Amino acid sequence: QTCALPIFGAAATLALLGSAAATIGLGLLGGRLDVRLFLVLCAVLMTASGVSLALVESLAAILVVATLGTINPSAGSVSIFVPLEHAALSGAVADAARTRLFARYGLVGALAAATGSLAAGIPDLLAPLGLSQLAALRAMFAFYAVLGVAAALLYRGLPRREAHAETSHAALVPRAASCCASRCCSASIPSRAEIGRAHV
Repeated sequence: QTCALPIFGAAATLALLGSAAATIGLGLLGGRLDVRLFLVLCAVLMTASGVSLALVESLAAILVVATLGTINPSAGSVSIFVPLEHAALSGAVADAARTRLFARYGLVGALAAATGSLAAGIPDLLAPLGLSQLAALRAMFAFYAVLGVAAALLYRGLPRREAHAETSHAALVPRAASCCASRCCSASIPSRAEIGRAHV
C-alpha cells in the first residue's frame, strides 16, 4: 500500500490537470461554442470514463482515463461541467432572478454531492453479501456511466444557444436534474485509496 501511494497521487494529479486543461480550453473558445452540444459531449465523455474504469485493469490505461476523462479526485466542483452549466444558466433568466437561480443551483449541487458521499460507502455495505470490494467499485463506475447517459439525454433537451433569450422557467427542470446528476457522480466515485485497498 505504501508503494501504491505515489500512484494514487499521480492519478489524482493527472485528473486535476486534465480538468484544468479542459476548463482553460473552454474558456478560450468563449462565446463561439454551442453550450448544449458541449454539455452533451462532456456527458458522453463521462459515460466513456465510467465504462473504461469499470473494465480496464492496466495502470497505464487508468492514468490515461484519469487525464482525459471526467473523473475528479475530490467531491468539489472541479470539472468541465461547471463552467458550461454556469454559461447555460446565466442566460436562462432575467438579471434580477439570476442570483436566486444560482442559489438553487448551488443547493442542488451540494445536496447531490452529499448523496454521492454517502454512496461512497456502498462497497463496504455490499461486502457481507459476498460481493468483493473490487467488484463493487467496478459496479459503481458502471453506475457512473449510466448517470452519464442520463445526463446526456437531459442536456439534449436544453434549447440551443440562439434561443436562450426565450428560455422559459420550465426549461430549468432538465438543467437542475443534469446538474444534480453530474455533482452526484463526482462525489460518489470511490477514491484512489479505496481502489488501492480493493486491489490489495
